[in-house]
Amino acid sequence: MRGMTHPALQTSLHLTLESLAKTAAGFSASEVTGYSPEQVRRAAEALVAAGRLVRANVSARRVRYFVQGAQAEDYVRERPRANPQPMVAGSRAKATWSPDEPGLITPQTRIVKAPSPPRDVFRTNTYQQF
Repeated sequence: MRGMTHPALQTSLHLTLESLAKTAAGFSASEVTGYSPEQVRRAAEALVAAGRLVRANVSARRVRYFVQGAQAEDYVRERPRANPQPMVAGSRAKATWSPDEPGLITPQTRIVKAPSPPRDVFRTNTYQQF
């Protein structure tokens, strides 16, 4: 079915996706500008169903599309897997550095000393000036 062309899969979006898929890195739905990621994903999946693209599952939530299966396999094999333990955000997250480690000050570092909040202020985000 690869040689056959379906007229519904000949839109400018479909042709753009096929040209992007020819690159060594392929493409993901979030990288294509001018369309929503959902539009891109649906168009790419239609091309996969027609046999014109191959999907590579980079992780549980990330998919890239390629023209050839060998490209997809090479991309997945060359990319290191993400850390299996996701970072925990929030107030209970632990810093990965030691508290005794000195801070990193570079020429681009800006140090701003803010005035002290009034004595009766318990939450500074409630005042615009702080």
